[in-house]
Amino acid sequence: MKTRNIIRSIAGICLLATSSMFVSCEKELENVLKNDTYGNVYWKNAGDVEGALNGAYGLFRNAINTNQAFFIWGDAPIGKFVTNDGTNHSEIFNSGSFVTPYRETGVHNWTNWYRIIDVANLVITKTPEIPDASFVEGQKNYLLGQAYYMRALAYFYMTRVWGDVPLQTKPTQTADDAEQKGATPSDEILKLVVSDAQKASSLMTWASVDESGRRRGNKGAALALLAHATAFQNDYAKTLVYADSVINQTANYSLLPGGNVRDVFKNATARENIFVITQKDSETESSGYNANLGVFSANLTFTTTSSITYPGFPFAVPNYYVDQSRLNRLYAETDLRRDDFFVKFDDGPVAVDNNAITARYAMRKYSNFVFKNSTGLGNLRAESNIVIFRLADLILLKSEALLNLKRSGEARNVLNQIKLRAGISQASTAMDDRALYTEILMERQRELIGEGHNYFDLVRNIWKKKSEAEFPFSSSSLIYWGLARGANGSDRLALKGFYFPIHNSNLNSNKDMTQIPYWMGKY
Repeated sequence: MKTRNIIRSIAGICLLATSSMFVSCEKELENVLKNDTYGNVYWKNAGDVEGALNGAYGLFRNAINTNQAFFIWGDAPIGKFVTNDGTNHSEIFNSGSFVTPYRETGVHNWTNWYRIIDVANLVITKTPEIPDASFVEGQKNYLLGQAYYMRALAYFYMTRVWGDVPLQTKPTQTADDAEQKGATPSDEILKLVVSDAQKASSLMTWASVDESGRRRGNKGAALALLAHATAFQNDYAKTLVYADSVINQTANYSLLPGGNVRDVFKNATARENIFVITQKDSETESSGYNANLGVFSANLTFTTTSSITYPGFPFAVPNYYVDQSRLNRLYAETDLRRDDFFVKFDDGPVAVDNNAITARYAMRKYSNFVFKNSTGLGNLRAESNIVIFRLADLILLKSEALLNLKRSGEARNVLNQIKLRAGISQASTAMDDRALYTEILMERQRELIGEGHNYFDLVRNIWKKKSEAEFPFSSSSLIYWGLARGANGSDRLALKGFYFPIHNSNLNSNKDMTQIPYWMGKY
């Protein structure tokens, strides 16, 4: 491919993706001119494939970090965290408003996600054309498996956030490849996720867990994705099979001791981890705080950590924190996770509770950092892992699957594995199925708080339902606003208001797409 055709190719991608990309198309063109990544000099050996995949992981890190997207999607709507920083931050949990001002680039815009998908499509297309002799034994399959995994993971995030999205499985190598496509139904997107993750699992061996350092796609990660995707399809018999396929791999995975769970955010190779995104400063993955961009664009480390506890951080009161009453509602006094996951930073007012004075706690999951200027506490860098899948998550997902399969006794026993580690009382045998279902999801909130799962746990269980009467759990125990009813009494469920709005620039650049019904006129 000649350089002029490469420019046309990237320009085509930019037209598809819109002009609001986190990394501008102008910069992308500049990079291509400096390093002909898509040209004839590329796609010759294993190193080229690995380089492309490294780019995909970097793009994924950017996508989940931009405007704290993974946290805003998966945790902020639930209402376990509060804020003193005004309605731009509080309406998402007070009223279920997903407009999220000043966070639109990461939270509403899917450009970053299609960049990941396009790289994965390139690897899937180009790698089979490279001679087998260019790879060591098993390497070609492993690299292809990673590409299928990353494409599946990207589409899984997108369909949970926006539902029906355009499906693109061919790489955009020239401007002629830049097709405008309408929405593909979420059911079809999930079928692709399952198909790709199955291919990924079949192409990778269990040796990939250690080879990947749990920070690259691996067999366990593909199976964990399959467990989650089939649960989203409400195909819980398959969820159980896929979850057990990882849980039973005791040579690779085990729960960390109670009170030390936070190690998964520091140590990528912790045996509880299945797949993490690292943010190592030594590998130029970390990010610093830019006061000019402020809280909306900061890494989650800076917005959930207090300078009172950790001098040198930008905020005394974190953007999102937990107050005493919410902490007590979530955790029993004996729960080891109270001190493992949270630390008190002061007694002060809680704005959303009429400025009531109470103890306030900062989350500790993302408190791994380094000062590059240690003497003056300068150039602070966020280094915590973002944990995508870990063993406790799959154990609790298995419990949910068992309950859906009418095996409530087994579901309770599996749930109690996590409760036992946390040092709290076992689930009561007197619970009916609805109460047990609610308790399983509540346990996921206790265990996985801040990890980007908890709101999606609810979406998984409601997106195919027609009314709140069909919900298998008590929603008022799990979220602070009505999942079924929206503004002015509208049918939020029928109008798909559990999804986030699509960025207007995405819609303006693709006339075959329309806004999610609930968000028409609201965004």
